This record gives sequence, structure tokens and C-alpha cells, in this order.
Amino acid sequence: MHPLLSRQLQQYMGIDFVVPDEKMHNLFKAISGHYRELEYLAHFDPLIGIANRRYFVEMGEAEMVRSSRYDKPLSILMIDVDKFKEVNDVYGHQAGDVVLQALCETCKIVLRAVDIVGRLGGDEFAILLPETPPATALHVAERLRGAIENRAVDLEMHSPLYFSVSIGCASRNAKDDNMDTILNLADKALYDAKRTGRNRVCVAAQ
Repeated sequence: MHPLLSRQLQQYMGIDFVVPDEKMHNLFKAISGHYRELEYLAHFDPLIGIANRRYFVEMGEAEMVRSSRYDKPLSILMIDVDKFKEVNDVYGHQAGDVVLQALCETCKIVLRAVDIVGRLGGDEFAILLPETPPATALHVAERLRGAIENRAVDLEMHSPLYFSVSIGCASRNAKDDNMDTILNLADKALYDAKRTGRNRVCVAAQ
């Protein structure tokens, strides 16, 4: 360990300067572990392990820049679990957590490694589909919706639970220069999907 770094850390921590190197090594190791944990919690949802809203938007902005620079398509899916409140009310919040985990596991099966899934809050999720034109995004959304609809969730002391999702789909065009625009479009399409009966995909009018 560099002597200056050792001295600065000890002064900051209020530690007597005469500390064996092994103790300092263990201290740095503990601090490093806490830092990694805080870094993880700042970017990822602790329940499901996917990007939180802030990190998702941050990555989305980067994808928007890349999409514009290289003239590549970019699409976003907004997803909401249908009647999620009823799941929590009837089966309990732990069952609701299992449903959200099942949704994310299904996303991993259906989506590509480059696609980015984020939890925006509660039971609302979003998916970034880089280099994906509108027609392909719609196909992906329908595949995902069908896979979720047909997946049974095992709950203790209950019969297997089936659930569905509504999905709104939007794609970047030449006028869209930020994430807020495309997220709002996808959110409006999601609202249309829920308003017209749930368990369906609606595409934003652009």
C-alpha cells in the first residue's frame, strides 16, 4: 500500500497511524466491498437484479445517441402486469414478488443478450431493443406476451398462478432526440393496451 494513501485513509477514518499492513489491507477490503454493494444498489433493483429506473434511462440515453449517430433503429417496450394489485391482495406481496421475478426470467429467455430490461417502478417495466425496427419490435413484444401468458407460477399452498401483461411499443424516429419522448409514446401505447382489454400489445402512433 502506498504510504501516502495509507496515511490519508487513517486520518480520514480517525485511526492511529501505527497500524499493521494486514489490518489496513482488511480495512480496505471491507470498504471496497461496501462500495461495490452501494454501487450495485445505485444501478440495479435489489429484488430482481435488473436495471433500476435511473440506470435504465441513463443507458437509454446512450443508446439514443448511438442510434442517431449511426442511423440505427431503436425500439422500446413498456410492460405492465395485468391486475397486479389483485395478485397482491389475494395471494400476498410475496406472491407478487414471485410474479415479477417470473416476468424477468421470461424476458431473459425471449430477449437477446443486448436487450436491456429495467424496472421503472412497482409492476412497470421497460425494455430497450437496440437496432430493432418497429415491425420486429412488435414481433418481439407478441412473443414475450405469449410466453408470459403461458408460464405458470408456482406458489406455496396454492394452485399454479397464471398472469398476463399489457405492452406498449414505440420506436425512435428522426424527430425523437431524447428518452422522455420515446418513453412517453410507449407509455401511451401501454395505456391503450390496458384500456382495450389487457393482455395485448399496442403500438404508438408516430
